[in-house]
Amino acid sequence: MANAIFLRALPAEVDGMQEEVLRVAVRPEDGSGTKDHYLRRKTAIESKEGDLNIADLEVPDFEGAITSLVKAEADLILMSGEEWASIEEKAGLEIAAVFPRRDPSWVLISEDKPEYLPRRGIIICPHPLLRRQMRRARPDCKILSLAKAADKFNPPEDGDWSAVVPWLHGLLVDKDIDAFIIDRSRWDMAGIRNRRHTLGLQRNQRDRAHFIPPTFSGISLLVCRSGFPTERIKVMHDRVSESALKTEYFLWQNVDPSIRELVAIHSEQRGVGVILREAEANEDLPMRESLLDVEGRVINGGTRVEMRMEMVSKDGSRTIGQERTAPLEFDYEESVNMNLNWKELTLVASEGFANPENPQEKIRFFELD
Repeated sequence: MANAIFLRALPAEVDGMQEEVLRVAVRPEDGSGTKDHYLRRKTAIESKEGDLNIADLEVPDFEGAITSLVKAEADLILMSGEEWASIEEKAGLEIAAVFPRRDPSWVLISEDKPEYLPRRGIIICPHPLLRRQMRRARPDCKILSLAKAADKFNPPEDGDWSAVVPWLHGLLVDKDIDAFIIDRSRWDMAGIRNRRHTLGLQRNQRDRAHFIPPTFSGISLLVCRSGFPTERIKVMHDRVSESALKTEYFLWQNVDPSIRELVAIHSEQRGVGVILREAEANEDLPMRESLLDVEGRVINGGTRVEMRMEMVSKDGSRTIGQERTAPLEFDYEESVNMNLNWKELTLVASEGFANPENPQEKIRFFELD
């Protein structure tokens, strides 16, 4: 994937766009669910908006999509939130529409919830963030990456997800492993029937292990050249998801690039009533008092933005993190405060912590897998 993109300016009268048809550069489905997300959104909108005509332009890869935009063969590019963030130089590019966010949580494929898996069980997980979170939840279990699992078991010759997911399920059925973790889209697209357990935030069950999803999970968007009339596709745009993307991107930019994949960042808009009910169920008195006055009335109604960040040490024994809930109009100010706090947290964590098995030795918090 190219990190820098340079688009030449194209006059409106020669840029090749047709008013009747919008051309979207679409790559083959890679199992992430981005293309499926787009097709579902497109179908739903076209059934309601008869005047919106979208044609798909099949391209082989990300570079091909960018080239089609530069040459004005396409008006828009479909990409994930993670891909958008990975483009270092965005000059000449704009977000045209962000789709309603899919469920960002990952799933544990197993017969039991994480708490009830066999002691010293074997779990395979492709994402380093989720591996650390699972080690925090089950320090007794052996959590393997796909690479280590391939060394231990006979992997498929085809490394595509369409072959990897059935392979993981086969290991589970044969009882070679006790569970595996996969993002929800890849599991749904595999079409395999098996019990699954959501690895979510567990807001209503504080006694259960929580799993903040990887940053930008579930976000798909359309990108255009600067100056493109985005109002033409405003029916495909979701402002709530756009707000989540912007907040997560702002926080993500201020994380050291070497550890970004290990930091979970999640932003979500929520109603005051829902937050209050959760605070009461969890006996969260500070949260309840922050929302109500002395007579028990809501101080300020409206929508709140909830922001979370965390990083777990390699062995799962230590966590640094923060949570903030604020009125939607103050989301930027709270994001700035979170960035300042994150710098302080990482500075303290960088000093390391004592090894419980050998107190004279320090374990480095930011040690990579």
